[in-house]
Amino acid sequence: MIMSGATRPNGQRETRSLPFLLLYGGLFALLIAAAAAALFWRVKGLTFEHWLRLFEGETDSLVAYTVWSVRLPRVLLALFLGAVLAVAGCLLQGMTRNDMADPEVIGVNQGASLFVVLGLLFFDTENVSLLILLCAFFGALLGGGVVYILSLQGRYTPARLVLAGLAVSFFFGSLTTGLLLMYDTTLSDLLFWMAGKLSGASWTDVRVALCVLFPAVLCSWGFGPQLNVLALGDEVAGGLGQRIVFIRRMSMLLASVLVGGSVALAGPIGYVGLMVPHMARLLTGPDYRVLIPLSALLGADVLLLADLAGQMLFYPVEIPVGIMTALTGTPFFLFLLQRKRGESA
Repeated sequence: MIMSGATRPNGQRETRSLPFLLLYGGLFALLIAAAAAALFWRVKGLTFEHWLRLFEGETDSLVAYTVWSVRLPRVLLALFLGAVLAVAGCLLQGMTRNDMADPEVIGVNQGASLFVVLGLLFFDTENVSLLILLCAFFGALLGGGVVYILSLQGRYTPARLVLAGLAVSFFFGSLTTGLLLMYDTTLSDLLFWMAGKLSGASWTDVRVALCVLFPAVLCSWGFGPQLNVLALGDEVAGGLGQRIVFIRRMSMLLASVLVGGSVALAGPIGYVGLMVPHMARLLTGPDYRVLIPLSALLGADVLLLADLAGQMLFYPVEIPVGIMTALTGTPFFLFLLQRKRGESA
């Protein structure tokens, strides 16, 4: 575990078992390798000569178009959304003090998906991308708000918020499924989007992620010290002068913005926010000042690798990245449940 400078009783500082530079350098190297594979894997007509020309500014060939206008936006969007979902998971687990919390089980994903379906049914517009973006943001905020309000009925507990999230998730998910079945001809194109997909990513999507979601990630990092205090319990945090209600509201708002933006750009992608914070804790411990930026980098790695695996496994058939994360996230979720049961026994 990485220590942030704790001191032993004899006055000597504890050494880090895994230096920060080695950890971040390794994850960044993995990111570069995965990005290179995603950019150049099976590009039709790509030879060593073409590869050199790509970096000399060539833009008028099919190979250059494939790499710079099709592959690169997809890679960058995967990096951004992996980081976004991982940070959202950190916020939700920190505010609830429950390491099972995740956008998939807190109602945010399902709220965003439901309102995208409703928006496409009731609003006829040529700018479908903008409609999806607005509906996803509104649905994520509404879903998170409903869950938060329900959790305050009576005395707030982290378990109450998670149970309220599960109930809202099932309700919104059932409505979405019902609408898809009732209007299957109108909404048939949504089925692939509902699985969570990165294919078709554009530079506009990347700009939205950079301009809207990246500032929210930075704001989330700023709440790291408050989440550390909140982890000590409400009474201790209140005694130390922390504004508990404000911290929870802002954490829920930031998580809803992050997840809403992710759903708008690529559809609902589950379990990244559950798995990545746990993986990061194994490397750094529970300090959110370190956990949030490390989760962002690790989440970018995980989602990019999941998307790359979805493209490679059954080529030329592509598996949506949301299915890939579910295939790995569901066993991880069951493992956490089993471990929780073992700890409580």
